[in-house]
Amino acid sequence: MEKVGEAELLAAASAGQELDCADGAGRRPVAAELLRRCCHQLKDQIDPRGLRLRRASIAGSLDLAGLDVPFPVRFDDCDFDAPLVAEGAHLRELSLTRCARLPGLLGNGLQVRRDLDLSGSELAGAHRTTVSAANPAAVWLCESSIGGRLLCVDTVIDAGGGRAIHADRIHVGGIVRLHHQFTARGQIRLLGAQLDGSLDLAGALIEVPGGAALDLDHAVIGGSLLLIDDPAGRHPVIRGRIAMGSARITAQFLIRNARLAEMAAAPPPGSGYAQSRIRGTALSAPRLSVGAEMTMEGSCQVFGGVDLSMSELSSLYIGPGCSLHAPGRTALDLTNAELLSTLTVGDQVPVAGTVRLSGTRIHGNLCLRGASLSAPEGKSLVAAQGAVVDGGTELQDLRATGGRLRFSNANLGNLVAVGAQLVNPTGSTLYLHHATVRGSVILVGGFTSQGLLTLSRSTVEGRLECGGGSFTCPAPAERNEHGHAIEAISAIIRGGMYLDWAAVSPSVDFTNASTPFLMDDPGNWPPSFVISGFTYDRFEQPQGSAAARTWDHAARCAWLSHQAAYDAGPYEQAARVFREHGYTAGAEEILIAQRKHARRAMTGPGALFRRAVDVAYSTTVGYGYRPRRVLWLLAALLIMVIVSLEIPAAQATMRATTSAGAVYSTHGPVGGSTAGNALVPGPPPHSDACGDGQIRCFNPVLYAIDTVIPLVSLDQRSTWYPDPHVRDGAFMQGWLNAATLLGWLLSSIFVLSLARLSRST
Repeated sequence: MEKVGEAELLAAASAGQELDCADGAGRRPVAAELLRRCCHQLKDQIDPRGLRLRRASIAGSLDLAGLDVPFPVRFDDCDFDAPLVAEGAHLRELSLTRCARLPGLLGNGLQVRRDLDLSGSELAGAHRTTVSAANPAAVWLCESSIGGRLLCVDTVIDAGGGRAIHADRIHVGGIVRLHHQFTARGQIRLLGAQLDGSLDLAGALIEVPGGAALDLDHAVIGGSLLLIDDPAGRHPVIRGRIAMGSARITAQFLIRNARLAEMAAAPPPGSGYAQSRIRGTALSAPRLSVGAEMTMEGSCQVFGGVDLSMSELSSLYIGPGCSLHAPGRTALDLTNAELLSTLTVGDQVPVAGTVRLSGTRIHGNLCLRGASLSAPEGKSLVAAQGAVVDGGTELQDLRATGGRLRFSNANLGNLVAVGAQLVNPTGSTLYLHHATVRGSVILVGGFTSQGLLTLSRSTVEGRLECGGGSFTCPAPAERNEHGHAIEAISAIIRGGMYLDWAAVSPSVDFTNASTPFLMDDPGNWPPSFVISGFTYDRFEQPQGSAAARTWDHAARCAWLSHQAAYDAGPYEQAARVFREHGYTAGAEEILIAQRKHARRAMTGPGALFRRAVDVAYSTTVGYGYRPRRVLWLLAALLIMVIVSLEIPAAQATMRATTSAGAVYSTHGPVGGSTAGNALVPGPPPHSDACGDGQIRCFNPVLYAIDTVIPLVSLDQRSTWYPDPHVRDGAFMQGWLNAATLLGWLLSSIFVLSLARLSRST
């Protein structure tokens, strides 16, 4: 086939015309040396419109290295025998479009004032240069500079196991388009690139087994990074890792309808990428900076982790229809990142793996509304230790299975989990240990927690609302040996606790918690609970509750009796609140119930005796809170003594002795006098029953009062005494002595009860 000669080529080039080299069905060859000569020795004869060839077959290796070509060089639908070499060249424009056979482009240090266009071409080859002898590439553009655009529309690059494009520290003044039907079987490496425009990867397909498919580490993109579907509907697919460590994007980072998949093959031995940190990561972008929003939308699927640790983002939005798949690993890593606005994982977005937010600062809201979390790495579905969220934390309708939402030591706004379903039977569901919530914690509207919900040592400036929520723990676990459904040890809830839950079992722990008021139904607590040290200032009735049991002391006593282990403190606390709000009788009933509970809890040696004494104390004066009961007992004792003294046989035992030694009975002189302890026979000195006034007359009522009531002396007991030497005398002596002791005992209890009652009021 006839070659294209110098005259023919110069004639077309000097006229600024495109030279079509087709000859029937074939392509006429053009010597590569001739093209170099035109660009070097004959460049003054070339029209400013440039050297333009169409359907030519370039014979030999076209070497433009080091040349300064002042006009465009364009090849359309041409074939090349060897890679085009343009290292260190200065070109006005280089266009290699629709070239079905192009073994490669070696353009390290290339300077192009306008566009570099590889659209529609098919490049195949793997070449080594002095930049990297170990890693071949099809296209080399390291340290090159392109003043206009870098266009690879519909370009196909097969690097044969090497890199597709190796363009470290390239500078592109315009947009970079690797889109439409762009296909690269090999890595696109733009390490440290400076792209003044956007990077458009619409519809691109990049495949690299076991390594970085797109390397943008330390790159600076002056526009947006677009990984979206093209106008024809082709979805972008990246099979391999996207590396963007320390990259900066001035505008937005948009991923739409894309499929990102970390390849399973292992990195090459000795590779810098063979690090455990990046294995299993589809998007590795630590320290990424995005000036506008970062968005995943449409049917975007990510197989592998997304690492955005230590990044600075305007916002991050993962919309409905997207999915993150990294089971048993980290699905989304924002450790120590800063978001100027909101982090959103949209409705019904499945996230398999852990979302890491440790130390993250979010200036807007954290929104996981309607998301579905599962298959965590370790125990946490969300690991947000020390996170700071200036806005609200929205967990409405969230589905979390097999792990906890960990916000320990976090600082949050409102935490709203209306309708959320948290299932982690062997561990925690929502973990707010040592957290600070500047607003309220809302766990209502069908909220479900199957496992341990932890609020221990947290501070909630607003309310804790549990209305209609369900809190259950199927069985004890490693760090929940008692099987609590809620653990709020030393929690501070400044806005009040609304514990009008729908269901809670088997127990809760509010040890040392504090709140200004407690709104609950005392009959709606679990069968067992711990409230030692739990403090509050008042009770409130749940809204919509028909039964007014808020200040029902009997209901409160029944509530307090269900403590897992007896503690007097909760009784004292409830009694204090009742008393401060004017329910004194109710407070006393609660304190009496506390003593009865304490009696049931008595164990050890002597417990039976102590219980008997306690029963007596309870029966007599109600532990000092019912002193009037003693008066009735004293009255009963007094009546019994009076009745016993009214009996003639009892009166017959009574004796009185005058100062002269005459002995009298209740009916008169006995008939002798006494000398010492012996009765001296003789006529009675007087016949009057009261000794003509020498002795006080016997009166059963006054004698009973003198016997039973201490500190009262009516001279009856000191005058009359039962004679043990007569029939029934010893019995009466014992009975009256016992009555005296009982009277002293009951009177002492009454006085002590009054003193205790005065102190308590």
